[in-house]
Amino acid sequence: MIERGLIPPTAKINLQNPPIVLRAAPLHNFDEAHKTPAAARDNQPSELMPGLLRRRQGLKHPYPLSTQAIKKEHLDHESMKVISPSGALKSPSDYDFLIHNGIIDNTAPDFLAFKEHFCLSWGSIVSLLEHIKKFLRDYAIPEVKIKGNNLVALLPEFEVTNKFTRNDLLSVLENPVTIQRMLSVPGQRYKGQGGQLRAASKIQATWKCHQARKFFLTYRQQKWASGVIAIAWLLHCHKTRIKRILKESRARHLQNFHVRAKHLAANWNRIRTSRRTIIHIPSLGYSLPVRQNIANFDTQQNVQLGRLCDILDANVSVIYICSHQMNDELLLYYHKILSLQAAVKSGNLKDRSDLQDRFKIITPEAINIFTMIEQLSQLVTDHLEIQRWLFKMDYEFRGNGTAFCDILSHLKCHKWVQQESSKYGREDWKKRWAQEPALLKISEELAGILAQHAQPVNEKRFPTWRKFLRTFLSQGGVVEAYPPAESITNLTVDMLIEPNGEIRVLSTGDQFHGDGPFISSGTTVPQTSVDPQVLISLCLQIGNACKMRNIVGYFSIDLVTFIDPITLEQQVWATGLDLTYSDQLALTQLTLYLTNGHLDCSLSTLTVPCFFAKKEKKSRRINALSVPAQVTCRYAVMTTQLRHDNLSLFFHYVLLQMCKAHGIGYDIEDRKGTVFILYEHLKRDRLGMLTIGEDLQGVLMTFACNLFIIHQEISAPNMQGETNFKTIINDIEVILGVTEQNKMRFIEELKSKDDNENICKPDK
Repeated sequence: MIERGLIPPTAKINLQNPPIVLRAAPLHNFDEAHKTPAAARDNQPSELMPGLLRRRQGLKHPYPLSTQAIKKEHLDHESMKVISPSGALKSPSDYDFLIHNGIIDNTAPDFLAFKEHFCLSWGSIVSLLEHIKKFLRDYAIPEVKIKGNNLVALLPEFEVTNKFTRNDLLSVLENPVTIQRMLSVPGQRYKGQGGQLRAASKIQATWKCHQARKFFLTYRQQKWASGVIAIAWLLHCHKTRIKRILKESRARHLQNFHVRAKHLAANWNRIRTSRRTIIHIPSLGYSLPVRQNIANFDTQQNVQLGRLCDILDANVSVIYICSHQMNDELLLYYHKILSLQAAVKSGNLKDRSDLQDRFKIITPEAINIFTMIEQLSQLVTDHLEIQRWLFKMDYEFRGNGTAFCDILSHLKCHKWVQQESSKYGREDWKKRWAQEPALLKISEELAGILAQHAQPVNEKRFPTWRKFLRTFLSQGGVVEAYPPAESITNLTVDMLIEPNGEIRVLSTGDQFHGDGPFISSGTTVPQTSVDPQVLISLCLQIGNACKMRNIVGYFSIDLVTFIDPITLEQQVWATGLDLTYSDQLALTQLTLYLTNGHLDCSLSTLTVPCFFAKKEKKSRRINALSVPAQVTCRYAVMTTQLRHDNLSLFFHYVLLQMCKAHGIGYDIEDRKGTVFILYEHLKRDRLGMLTIGEDLQGVLMTFACNLFIIHQEISAPNMQGETNFKTIINDIEVILGVTEQNKMRFIEELKSKDDNENICKPDK
């Protein structure tokens, strides 16, 4: 110990004789089998003394041992146990012990060493060992080696839960793979203690489960059958009740008819000699299948114009319901014919009389409802280059009352119609006689094409084309051509007609569409898609047309621009007129308010004043107010249609603080940044956003980045919510791609123009 440094060299050590005399333990030769030495046999513990006596009694000349001799041997054995070196030092691996057939050998040295080392927690260990032994006996595991340290490490969890699982057992074993393989053998549980009872219970439970499942399937089938029978019975009762109601109604109508017929018969002589008006409804009265197969059905209904001659009776006036609109030429023709009645009587043409007050030809306002297919066929025939057609209701907005159909791609006779159009040429194709065969074929296919391929934009409100068509025909609307181009841009122009008649353009913007191609999600102001002079000229023409119709106030115009694939020239179509104060105009006013800027729609520029920096203002000793030095351009991206279900989970001040932490805000000095438009404090699932920047590409990127950050902050992987943030971001990314392409193309054109000028410039 002095050599190891455990005892200081200067320490005084007094060696005393030890109370126990050490004696060398006998060692065995490794080549010999294990035999108990004689000395060891003589020094066995006291528990073996009876056996020793029995063996000695079996000798021929037994020598009885005295009590002192027995005591001496016992003391010698105890002294050997005390001085044994194996009890002095134990490594962690020595705390492993074996369990045979679910039984622990309590006298095994390894187990005794484990018990001695962990004696302080032995009570909990005994409880855990009982669970282990029971588990091993239940599964008939012959022998396992327990890792003592792992067993102790399992104690805290076992004391809390008081449960022992298969995984717990495998974690304390030295060979868990082998034991796991044994436990996985089918039927292993039934080989251990209580296996037969467990097997019997399992068989009974399986059989009961089978019986219960069989009963449940029978019950479910019977319940389903009873439901079908009940529904059929209810339908039968309902049908019977409706039949009875219809029968009673029919009988009541028939009775009323008989009463009126008797009244008419009784008063006919008086009626036919009295002043009266006859209303002619020239319906052919055929059933629907017959009417659908009649060519030119409206013309066939109108062949009985001779009914107008009932005015021959001086007491009769005639109202004739015409099945199609009659132009002035036809009306004049019949007026002249009917005025000949007096001249015919006298034989003198000069005796003609004007009988316009005696008859009236009326065409119902809803007549166009019944001829929509014919009108659409005419439009398709006149414009064979249009692939998609739109149907817009009169009393809807934001795409709610819009449907579309790609007619040409589903028209079987399209190729033949194109050939007919090419054969006649552009001028002759506009004539009615050239289009008649094509009109007939297109009309035959249109109804089926619309029924199968027409798609309403708002599928929640109009899940089927039939429902949309019913509303469209009842409200009225327009059929509109969709631009024949792959890439189109929608614009919104806000205008004002003042009471004094002055027309002003207040705002222009390019739309972006996150909720679909027919629903505007927001705009970028000012617009950059059309030459501003061309756009202003077109909008002023529309404004003058509104002024002529006595319209005063705010209104907005929807337009679309695209490149004509045939002429490669830019086209601008007006597609909508809303007599309202638009969201774009409201956000434009907010933009001008926040920037102190000026929007010049004739140049498509939004200019704001610039200001000196603070250091520069101090050096120049100017007053505290900022002095404008020059103007700079700004662009704004604005929307009022942002929606996200998870926004309702955050109060407004929390949302604003979160945005501030991410740098989303408005810089008053630089006149750029983001401002939110908050609508209400209860639901909080919708808001508006206005982003102002120096260039269009940068402000679009900032707008999309803001949406992405807010979406990431308020959304969780398992709680995304219904939102249009992602679709708007995707649409802006597409716009950014197009903007970058246009920018590169513009740079290339400028470079090419400079090169051409350099080539043409003469040398000095």
